[in-house]
Amino acid sequence: MKVSLGLKRTRSLWLFAAVFLFIASSASSQQGTALFLQEMTWTDVKEYLGSSDMVIIPLGSTEQHGPHLPLGTDYFLAMGVLEKISAKTGVVVAPVLLAGYSEYHSGFPGTLSIKPDTMVQVLFESAQMLLKYGFRRLMFFNSHGGNNIVQQKIIHRINQETEAVAAAIGYGGPIQVEDEEFFDWHAGIEETSDMLYLKPELVRMERAEKPVIRFTPKMQELLALSKNSPELAGIWASLFATPTETGKGGASRDLSSNGVWCLSDPKQATRERGEKDVQGQVERAVKFIEAWKQAKN
Repeated sequence: MKVSLGLKRTRSLWLFAAVFLFIASSASSQQGTALFLQEMTWTDVKEYLGSSDMVIIPLGSTEQHGPHLPLGTDYFLAMGVLEKISAKTGVVVAPVLLAGYSEYHSGFPGTLSIKPDTMVQVLFESAQMLLKYGFRRLMFFNSHGGNNIVQQKIIHRINQETEAVAAAIGYGGPIQVEDEEFFDWHAGIEETSDMLYLKPELVRMERAEKPVIRFTPKMQELLALSKNSPELAGIWASLFATPTETGKGGASRDLSSNGVWCLSDPKQATRERGEKDVQGQVERAVKFIEAWKQAKN
């Protein structure tokens, strides 16, 4: 009787374990695994193209991000967000460049910069290779404001010169809407929060400090005038992210004491805020991709 009861208990435990593993497996399959081109074999790519012609190309940078964030912040953020997007949609991610247009950050050591026209050419030639294999729907996920002009140009060129269709699903495009604190533009609360969520091991919070921001008299004047004439805000913004040689005062070394572009203290950043921001980016991009998938032709 005791042996029989023991067997029943053992069978029950095995059944429970089997059900648990099945549920866990189902949840995992629904989430999926992120696909990165460099991790795939050519046979993997061939199989993928049998069911999808979509690909996402990240646009990031290697540039100073204050004393507390790594030079690769924009690249890490793009790849971190895209890992989640790819896992949810099954769309392959194809990184091409590690650097972006960042000349105005070169006052701090380590920044790399590629001219916009050079970036467009490299991206276009890479796109041509992807088209050769059968990719037809190309999406660009930008995480660096300096690349906005590059993103506009490469999308326009692909759409005008090839049979493919290109679209922006990152910043600088219609999918992501920035809801930010005033002048929290670079290495401030938002980016630090995002990195605390995606790459906490690379954040040096003990080095984070509020910068001394130096707006030029022209910047201050335009900012004051824009309160009554909002259309001047664009003129005010155009003075920033400009090389030192232009004399506009918009380069990092001219503008900020430590490279951070923020009027608040980056120490206010939190992982929870970063998670909320990243999840919003992912949800908006996933919604767009799933809608585009419905277009079979």
